[in-house]
Amino acid sequence: MSKKSAKKRQPGVKPAVQEAMSAPVPLGYEEMLTELEAIVADAEVRLAEEEAAA
Repeated sequence: MSKKSAKKRQPGVKPAVQEAMSAPVPLGYEEMLTELEAIVADAEVRLAEEEAAA
């Protein structure tokens, strides 16, 4: 199970880190809110997939 979790987390984490590092422009309130909503949506999908696999 840990191998599957590690494989799922690595692809999801790496692009997020790359995007954050490649965007030096400060984000406004709306942009930050949009980013947070996207993160939450991704987390919900990931949790649903993990629950379905369990």
